[in-house]
Amino acid sequence: MRKFRSLNYFASICLVLLLMLLTVSTLLTACSTSETSPSATTSVTSPSASTPTEVFELKLSHHMPPVAPVAQALEEWAKKIEENTNGRVKITIYPSGALASGSDAYPSTAAGVCDIAYVNNIYEPSKWSLNNIVNQPALQIPTDIRGVEIWSKLWEKYPVMLDEFKGVKVLAHMVSLPASLHTTTAVRVPDDIKGMKISAQAGNLRVLRNIGASPVAIPANDWYMSLEKGLMAGILAPIGVLTDRGVEVLVQYHIDLGLGQGGSCLIINLDRWNSFPPDIQAVFEELHSWTTDAMIEANNRVISEGWEKCAGHTIIKPTPEELELWLAYALPVAEEWIADNEDKGPTREMFEYAQELIAEIE
Repeated sequence: MRKFRSLNYFASICLVLLLMLLTVSTLLTACSTSETSPSATTSVTSPSASTPTEVFELKLSHHMPPVAPVAQALEEWAKKIEENTNGRVKITIYPSGALASGSDAYPSTAAGVCDIAYVNNIYEPSKWSLNNIVNQPALQIPTDIRGVEIWSKLWEKYPVMLDEFKGVKVLAHMVSLPASLHTTTAVRVPDDIKGMKISAQAGNLRVLRNIGASPVAIPANDWYMSLEKGLMAGILAPIGVLTDRGVEVLVQYHIDLGLGQGGSCLIINLDRWNSFPPDIQAVFEELHSWTTDAMIEANNRVISEGWEKCAGHTIIKPTPEELELWLAYALPVAEEWIADNEDKGPTREMFEYAQELIAEIE
């Protein structure tokens, strides 16, 4: 009897130990399964659960006063970018050359001083070569959508022109305002301005030189003071550039010549552009046509509102014969451009092709 109790006691201990081993084994198996479960791994490492949405803060520079129609179009564009990206892109605008002057807009954008800039090659002609074709006074390229198409076709046929946009991406482009002559005394033909000090930019400086005037390159923001002090007697520039700065009150005589349009572009730093995810880039791309149309419409407002502000002034529309007299001094400027840049591209062929494109739309 005592022996039987001993055996029974021993069996009970063995049973308890066996149950403990089974329990430990089950727990270890469960832990192992949990650590290797794909669903468990996904829930722990899911990037969408922990990565915040990145917001891109951008700086946009332009040389115009905030009241300028094109400046207002850029403000509307910036708002559309922010809205269409659901606030993931925010653009702060620096007008009036506060961040980069008109002549430094392109290099400042390429260097990353500003992320985006509105540039016009008439203010920085030395930084362009082949693309200066669009502001050749003798061509008189239209400043509406036809001008955009002509410039685009030149890029398509001569892609070397795009090499001049190193470090940036072009978001939109257009041929900007035509230049007219605004003077303090009555003028009608080229002989009337011989010896006269007149401010101009780029190719128009050479036109004035060829006529025998005394061209001066005075920044637009200094025109008012220069006219008041008698440092110059006229300006060869788009009417809207004057009226945006209130300069029209000092020049009462105008000749609508349409010389020396500028090539304007909205550009963005290339590294900045490449840092955007594809969906952000798509928003900018989808607004390309809207941006082009908005800038052209703004330019049309600049012209119409500019002439309205000159009501009561003497405004001359030259006859075809009179216009030919002015253009005769512009053709040598085109020949200079062709000769100066023929080592960079087929400039004569480009000029003749541009003439063909203009003739097709007239």
